[in-house]
Amino acid sequence: MSKACPSIEPHRFKTALCLRRKTLSEVATAAKASLRHVVYVIHGERPGSDRVYQALRAALGESGWAFATGQTDALRDEGGDHAAA
Repeated sequence: MSKACPSIEPHRFKTALCLRRKTLSEVATAAKASLRHVVYVIHGERPGSDRVYQALRAALGESGWAFATGQTDALRDEGGDHAAA
């Protein structure tokens, strides 16, 4: 189990995930966890393993992860062809 369980804001997470054009099903598959478990982790109802948090973070990218965990209020599209380097 992860020692430091980050607090994820579900609406921010969903926004960042949509921006990256990813689905929760893809995240669950990458985490090798059930979709239901991933949803519980995002909503803070269950602690996630390191593997689950790594999959969540990878799906969002650094900018999306910072947005979803409340570290910033700005969300940048870092994955698109038009994104600034």
